[in-house]
Amino acid sequence: MRVYDKGMIEIKKDKNRYFRSSSFPLAVFLFSKGEQIVGISPTENPGKKEFAFIKTDRLEELVEIFKFGENDDPELLVSIRLVEQARRQLMDRLNDG
Repeated sequence: MRVYDKGMIEIKKDKNRYFRSSSFPLAVFLFSKGEQIVGISPTENPGKKEFAFIKTDRLEELVEIFKFGENDDPELLVSIRLVEQARRQLMDRLNDG
């Protein structure tokens, strides 16, 4: 898993290339599934951050499964070690910024 920080200026230039979400559980899920984060930026709500991912067909499929999938969908299964690693890395990024 890698976190890429390309700066939010570049991300805002091409909004169609990126998927954004302020949902921490969704961000942890996507990151633990190997999706690339290109930035984390503040939102209008002072207590929230927005995660930007490179938009791919796979990412869009994972978002649909996370939001609307059946509880027994095998795509929802992720090793607890990967989830915890992803959560810690994202928390570190949030606390650094």
